[in-house]
Amino acid sequence: MNKIRLGIFSLSSCEGCLVQILNLEDYLVELFNMVDLVSFKLIGVDKEFDTLDVAVIEGAVMNDEEEKELKDLRERSKIIVALGDCACYGGKFIIKDFHVNGIKMNLPRKTTAFKADPLDKYVKVDYYVYGCPIVKYDFLQLMKDLLMDKPYRPKTYNVCAECILKENNCLIEAGLPCLGPITRAGCNALCPSVGRECIGCRGLSDDANIESLIQIFRERNIEVPSYLPKLLKGEEKWRRK
Repeated sequence: MNKIRLGIFSLSSCEGCLVQILNLEDYLVELFNMVDLVSFKLIGVDKEFDTLDVAVIEGAVMNDEEEKELKDLRERSKIIVALGDCACYGGKFIIKDFHVNGIKMNLPRKTTAFKADPLDKYVKVDYYVYGCPIVKYDFLQLMKDLLMDKPYRPKTYNVCAECILKENNCLIEAGLPCLGPITRAGCNALCPSVGRECIGCRGLSDDANIESLIQIFRERNIEVPSYLPKLLKGEEKWRRK
């Protein structure tokens, strides 16, 4: 049986999601023995290739050059995977869409104007692996499913379900603006488990009701984060199935 031809690529990002892949350690060694790894520059793999079975892409599209690279990978790959929030949603770079104080800068020579877009603004994405950074075992599950020719399915329920399973105290009841009710699960309620409110880094859960959460905050005299009404206004932009 032919091995899956796999390439792992990075656009504009901190590469934290790629580091999470490396954190699989022994599992990763076993996994890479089961695939034909064509590209993973972080570990020095950069072979010539014509086509790929799977291209895993981390990072947001920040300029025309990256848009061209992404479209080229789409044409040469059977499956495209968006890895992490930058690839899935645009990540922290979308701060450009909000008003902030700043200074005007001159772009380096031959660099086009900055943007910050998710992969699916430009190409069809087959699978999404959520998180900032991703949970390393989500990547492992993705690869298991692909090797078995099965569709990868991320969690569809919200972080609150994970808090309940861990018997955590509810942070909303404690007066904190936790986004657990509208955020996709899969992090094992990492932040709420240590008393920090969820900030929604895994994106919206399938049944997210932003309007209801805003109402709950107001009823409990919790300050509504300024971005929530904006999120509600452009809700469909942030939903992934």
